[in-house]
Amino acid sequence: MTYQLAPWNGETLAVPQLVFNQLARGEENLTRVALYILSTHSTDATEIARALRLKTVSSAQRALDFWYGAGLLEHANQNSAGPEPENALRPPHLTSAEVAAVSCTDPQVAVLMNECQKLFGGMIGQSDTNLLVSLYHSDKIPVDTLLYAAAYSVGEGHRSVRYIERVVLRWKEFGIVTGEDAERYLHLLERRRKLEQQVAEFLGCEEKKFTLTEKKAIASWFEELHYDIAMVQEACLYAEGKKSVRYINGIFKKWYSKGWRTVKDVQASQAISGVNVQPSASPVPAGEDRMSRRKKPLQFLVEED
Repeated sequence: MTYQLAPWNGETLAVPQLVFNQLARGEENLTRVALYILSTHSTDATEIARALRLKTVSSAQRALDFWYGAGLLEHANQNSAGPEPENALRPPHLTSAEVAAVSCTDPQVAVLMNECQKLFGGMIGQSDTNLLVSLYHSDKIPVDTLLYAAAYSVGEGHRSVRYIERVVLRWKEFGIVTGEDAERYLHLLERRRKLEQQVAEFLGCEEKKFTLTEKKAIASWFEELHYDIAMVQEACLYAEGKKSVRYINGIFKKWYSKGWRTVKDVQASQAISGVNVQPSASPVPAGEDRMSRRKKPLQFLVEED
């Protein structure tokens, strides 16, 4: 079957030749970001990442930096007098007087401070108050997101507003903005921790000793390969004395390439090939502690200490 170009329907978009010149690079996201910018005139990395469903805001920012270097973009103040503001990326923190003024007109400030003080178990100083209200008012971080971040921080042993700031800004970079985003992400973290504990038991080690690379590998077993904990148990039987995250990861890559998705697939293949590997004496019941097979947003993010 052959094709020909259909008559254009709707509006057309002028695309500079320099965009076409980069097609040979084979980087799909660069072209997508360029077309989005040309269509919307938006150069906000967070908006672009969300609209194009990029994995991180950093991916959008790298594309913006590339197109600036290629000549498609220029600095917003390039044709204006004076240097670019030093803190152009984030607004300055509110002063105590500004916080007082905001508090008088926005009841959400009182909610934020009261709940944070409950989580911290005591009063919060003026400088920390200024920072919290700045995150809400100036950085536009919703109150419920800040409270989720505060609860997470306290759970990690950090009763520090600076730590909360670090958490929410990092979340924002990965597209975790609303309270719903934060709730889903924290549930995902909890599932990962439980799975890491189970994997550690099978490997005969402590989950606290897993490196960040190992944690990412373990998360990928359940979230990308869509294996369950029973498959980990089965892989450990094959690993025998070589049980480690790296070795199990190699086994899973091989199994996945062969199309083996369940323990039954593995055992059926071993029966055909005559491999003598004994099944687990106490297999994990079907459906117990299994990750959902639906892909969820934010699954790429592995929390760093």
